[in-house]
Amino acid sequence: MKDSSDLERPQTSTLRVYSHDRGGFSDLRGARVLIYWPHGFGDLVGLGYVLPLLDRSNRYWITRFGDHYTALMENNPFVTPVYVGRVSAPEAPYNGAFDQNGHFGLEYSQLDGSPRCLCLPPSISAICCREKIEVVLWTSYPEVFGREPFPYHSKPRNLIRHLAPAETVCQLNGQPLKNSISFRVCRWVMRWVESRLQNYTGYGRRKLCIISRNGFTSVNKNWGHQWREEFPEATAREGEECREFMRLMIHKDPRWMFLSMEDRLFSGDHTLHAPELNAFSFAEIFGPSGTHELPFAIILKALVNLASLAIGVPTGPYHLCAANSNLPTVGVWIEHLPSWYDEPKSASIHLLGRTVIERLASGPGNFISRAGLYYRTIAAPTRAIPGMLAFAAVEQLLW
Repeated sequence: MKDSSDLERPQTSTLRVYSHDRGGFSDLRGARVLIYWPHGFGDLVGLGYVLPLLDRSNRYWITRFGDHYTALMENNPFVTPVYVGRVSAPEAPYNGAFDQNGHFGLEYSQLDGSPRCLCLPPSISAICCREKIEVVLWTSYPEVFGREPFPYHSKPRNLIRHLAPAETVCQLNGQPLKNSISFRVCRWVMRWVESRLQNYTGYGRRKLCIISRNGFTSVNKNWGHQWREEFPEATAREGEECREFMRLMIHKDPRWMFLSMEDRLFSGDHTLHAPELNAFSFAEIFGPSGTHELPFAIILKALVNLASLAIGVPTGPYHLCAANSNLPTVGVWIEHLPSWYDEPKSASIHLLGRTVIERLASGPGNFISRAGLYYRTIAAPTRAIPGMLAFAAVEQLLW
């Protein structure tokens, strides 16, 4: 009889492994494919634009290490999530190295569609065996930063031209792509999330605005972080633009409340938590990162369904809000451009700092309007985005 440690050990399997740019993945037909996605939450949202354009004769599953972000793909008609079933060590959260098994034992530079020996956690090995999965796709999902021309200007669109069949790529045009993420959340989860909001924030009497002020891939994109010298000394504190925005919103309608997507319990100027502004921290209500009672992706989908407004910089929660066609969304662009990541929607306005405006002519993928794709924008006279400008955008969207 095997002991429990034997049952947890990785199991070897030989599968063909592709990357996006070598090996001819786009020519696969009738294959059963496991997508390995060791990338961030926002990148997973971006994959939602890609999946509908992959070849339909293939079947797709998706997995990753380190968290339950793959729950974002629950109820997706094009891909099925596969869970590792445990969270990896903090020092190696994305590659499975807690099992001496980083990236299934693969080296990215070697991926060309040839058979490779993979070390799979038992939960993934069982799915591969049961579903007769024969192919793994591991793409680096490269940043484009405006370097790719229309219609391949965004990260998802650039990936589509490498992964989708040629006849599908030829159909890319100026029509906005539809994200395949399902925002359907089971009723008991919706009730659970709503009850926590009610108990901690007074939601129900108040209207929810989701604020995504900061990300991790580039701190220069964070709202209220850079160029403090552009403001009077008394208002040059970290995050003050966001606080100004919240004050204006409360003055207009005191029923507004704000949920700042802070993944840990910050203090001082590093948090937007402010009871006098009806402003609360995600970590305060649902727990710091890694301690959530439900997968973060499921909680966030429920919050998007409950929200009346979203505003933020290009980070995971903002990208999910932008992918929901029904949620009024304000983008804050201090370093990047909306055309690099998200598709336009009628219920959105994008605020462009002066640095972003100056970049518009510097790359083939930098644009506001191009062949049917139009991003509603408001230009800021400064490099930073003042709260008054964000409030003006909301007035255009809602009032």
